[in-house]
Amino acid sequence: MKRFKNIYAIVLSALFVGILTALPVGAENTNATAAQGLQISPASVELNAAPGKTYDISLTVMNVTSSDLDFSSSVSDFTSQGETGAPKIVKDSKLPTTSSIQTWVSMVPGFSLSGQQQKKVSAKITIPSNAEPGGHYGVLSFAGSSPELEGNGVGLSASAGVLLLIRVDGNITEKADLAEFFATNSDKQSSFFESGPINFVTRIKNEGNIHVKPVGAIEVRDMFGGLVQNIEINSSKKSSVLPNSIRRFDSNLDKGFMFGKYTANLTLGYGTNGQAITSSLEFWVIPYKMLLIVIAVIALAIFILRKLIKGYNKHIISKSKNEESHKKHKNGKN
Repeated sequence: MKRFKNIYAIVLSALFVGILTALPVGAENTNATAAQGLQISPASVELNAAPGKTYDISLTVMNVTSSDLDFSSSVSDFTSQGETGAPKIVKDSKLPTTSSIQTWVSMVPGFSLSGQQQKKVSAKITIPSNAEPGGHYGVLSFAGSSPELEGNGVGLSASAGVLLLIRVDGNITEKADLAEFFATNSDKQSSFFESGPINFVTRIKNEGNIHVKPVGAIEVRDMFGGLVQNIEINSSKKSSVLPNSIRRFDSNLDKGFMFGKYTANLTLGYGTNGQAITSSLEFWVIPYKMLLIVIAVIALAIFILRKLIKGYNKHIISKSKNEESHKKHKNGKN
């Protein structure tokens, strides 16, 4: 009987270890940022403008290097590059003057800054009387170089720009649609996962003529309706989606161990009239590897227990027969 108890304890220990080894382990992720040789604030300027009007914008330019730099400015149009929101600079724009802002912005006169010095500068933006209504986008760039180092055959330069988002009054169309909403794990789109974390991809398509800033959240609930997490989308940066482009927003459900069916409800708002975008999806998280280990350990435990019980029963029966035989033999002698 003591041997039976010892084996039973070993089986339970194996079951416990099997469950622990099947649990997922998370990992940390770190981010890094790099310093620039030139800082401009603000980083972007949004202007609601009327055709035929002129507007002044004020900027602060700072030379964060230790050398004296001479600065010049330039103006370019920009469009979206891919779905990350990175601007694609168009220096030689072929857009008509009614759309391109290259001729709208006055050039800032050249200036010099010593190391770690800053200066306030201003630029004028004149909207053509026949400018097309809607959004117009450009970048006012500043480039600095050190004449002393250039004379020695070595160049030191610093450059940065401020994004210009100009909304020209008129027939404005704010129209954004949901291009796609899905869940991924390790960059693989699916509705079935082994474990978390889960990443949600929201792709917004702007079909209007003005940029929009969709802001909202993804509400994740479990199979019992309980709230798992409320994940904010674009609430801090408030990034824009330019006309005729698609922008991707990634949202992370940072949960390691999950089990069962889940529902993700997407709600986004945008525009001056409170337009809304909604969608929902369902996904399953089944840690099948862990379940297989647990099932295998339980099956092994049941097999061993049945063997032990069978052996124990045989032992009891054999012992009982021996005692009965011994008793008969003893009575026979008497």
